[in-house]
Amino acid sequence: MITAKKRFAVGVFLLLAVPSTSYSRDPSRQIGSLAISPDGKSIALDFGTSGGSFIYVVPVDTGIARRLTNAKSGAEFGPSFSADGKRIAFAYRPSDDARSRIAVVNVDGSDLRQWSPSEADDFSPVFSPDGKAIVFGQSLYFGSYSPIAQPHSHAWDFYASDVDGRDVRQITNESFYTASAPSISPDSKNMVVVIEGSDTPQHIAIYSLSHLGKPISTLQPHVPRGADPKNPILTDPNYLPDGKGVLFMAASEGRRIFDYDVYRVDLETGSVERLTTGNGYATGLRVSADGKTAVFLKWRLNWSGAPVDSQLCLLDVASHGIASLAITGLPSE
Repeated sequence: MITAKKRFAVGVFLLLAVPSTSYSRDPSRQIGSLAISPDGKSIALDFGTSGGSFIYVVPVDTGIARRLTNAKSGAEFGPSFSADGKRIAFAYRPSDDARSRIAVVNVDGSDLRQWSPSEADDFSPVFSPDGKAIVFGQSLYFGSYSPIAQPHSHAWDFYASDVDGRDVRQITNESFYTASAPSISPDSKNMVVVIEGSDTPQHIAIYSLSHLGKPISTLQPHVPRGADPKNPILTDPNYLPDGKGVLFMAASEGRRIFDYDVYRVDLETGSVERLTTGNGYATGLRVSADGKTAVFLKWRLNWSGAPVDSQLCLLDVASHGIASLAITGLPSE
């Protein structure tokens, strides 16, 4: 079995090929994470330059990016839309390298509010569909267990609070090695994540939001020509509107590199349907609340296998058609 601490022996690319909620502290000129509005008409993304990483909102019909806040430095990342599409939550790390905290702002950039920083790093805030809570991840350790791997956030658990950051309650207590951003069920009762322990492989897990405890259910869907036939490499789970299915990405053998394609798994039967083919290295899958549109990034890799630039793709979930979205208005430096 390929465990998290031994994965470096498989090669540098496999390390790069396991996207998770594991943010680097140094922004680069790249799009990071994505979010799509409930109606599929707008995309929020974080974009990094030498001056920091900031959130932009991009209408799908124009592709023209607009800065969300007026922050001058630091790193904003991991955006998500509220169920009514009127607010965006994200994580913010000040430029003094303090702990990251959660911020909530209106989509026009007004009424920005930040939660007081905790003793840990808070990441990946996601609104519940009923608008009553925000679920977020928290990391207690930043570093690397391998001499050839870049440092990332580890020791993950998940918490929920009201939208103002009060009444914080713990959802998991397992200190995951890596974890994806959460997705909340349409009835706001459960969350789905991809998690990995220090000695357990990646799998999809569903947790109750009402109490601390072990997962309600777990899945380890296998895909054709999987990158690791015994222990699939999985990322980016997203509930579909009926609550019975989850869209996710999984790695499979491609012509030159692993293909990260989009799949749908039935939570009751475990059956898997493939929606895309031959994506190459791809990350950041997010699905609109109406379930009609998904968005993700396809990456170009350099000679060493590191992702250097990306193309934003829109997926029609029903037809499986993919269209690229050209974005203008992002800073050049």
